Amino acid sequence: MESPLKTKSIRTFGGHFALSWLEEVMALPLRKQSNLDYEQARHIVEECYDSILAYCTRHAPAGYEAADLAQETFLRFVRTRSYQDRGRPIAYLMTIARNVCIDAGRKNRLQTVPLDFDPADPEDEFCADVRKALESLPDEPRELLEMRYGFGLQVNEIARMFDESRFATRRKIKKALELLHEELKG
Repeated sequence: MESPLKTKSIRTFGGHFALSWLEEVMALPLRKQSNLDYEQARHIVEECYDSILAYCTRHAPAGYEAADLAQETFLRFVRTRSYQDRGRPIAYLMTIARNVCIDAGRKNRLQTVPLDFDPADPEDEFCADVRKALESLPDEPRELLEMRYGFGLQVNEIARMFDESRFATRRKIKKALELLHEELKG
């Protein structure tokens, strides 16, 4: 797939989604308030867009387009004054995406879209069982497992997202794995 910023659009589930907003936002006076320059923001968007869109697709409340929530995530990101390049920007973006999805859910109090994992091999019975077990988990344990194993975030990055200690987050991830194990056994 080509870079969304080179082609100015990206193929999404519902058609084409224009990404010219980055140029427009960075040209606004808000740019002076941001810690990001245009090239840095462009690189981060190119690197992380697919992951953020996938997250928003799984967590978008019913009635919301995941692409709209992903765009709102990046708009908030380029407008932020608090971002400092301390490693992988994906953890910071996931925090914003999570808050955007939560805000969208609060706005209309709608049901969330069920988690939609695409297993490596849809014919594989084990993948289907794991998918079913993940869908049956409560929201927080499922999200913790998604962040840790789906997106590869470190425990300390997830802890910052949930505003908890590393140890509390590690215990919750362990508990989520135990719940998943029980679901798979049952």
